Amino acid sequence: MKTSILEYLEESARKYPDKTAFADEHTSCTFKELEQTARRTGTALAKHFTPRNPVPVFMEKSVETIGVFMGAVYAGCFYVLMDTKQPASRLQQILGILDSEAVLNKIREQALDVDPLYGIFTSGSTGVPKGVVVGHRSVLDFIDCFTELFDITDKDVMGNQAPWDFDVSVKDIY
Repeated sequence: MKTSILEYLEESARKYPDKTAFADEHTSCTFKELEQTARRTGTALAKHFTPRNPVPVFMEKSVETIGVFMGAVYAGCFYVLMDTKQPASRLQQILGILDSEAVLNKIREQALDVDPLYGIFTSGSTGVPKGVVVGHRSVLDFIDCFTELFDITDKDVMGNQAPWDFDVSVKDIY
């Protein structure tokens, strides 16, 4: 039984190391390159974040952003994309809610399938950002069902138009 979304990445990197994992208008990366980038990023992040805590990510949507997302997961954390186009006051509110910290930690052997994978913030009817955290198990179960239901295989190429801080993008990322 899978306990981490990283198992999908590692399996894809092993089976299809030279296949394009993500591409944008500027660059692309293979599954092997994505795994290597994510591991290096995770090692660096692990020096500053404790497991099961948020890693705020201030980046535009790009191939590099996916490497940071997966790196946060390798660090035992969950990522929260901070939309750079949002007003500064909203970003400050979200950062205040996240209250992320920086310390050393041990990582992968502590991972549980119920650990947080990513967080998103809704706009909320009150105008105050409301955070929702989604765990590995939820995404693992969803992706297994989704790929089987729609018969998605290694021959398919997925396109993405949704912002990565919107929950529908989980199908494209994983």
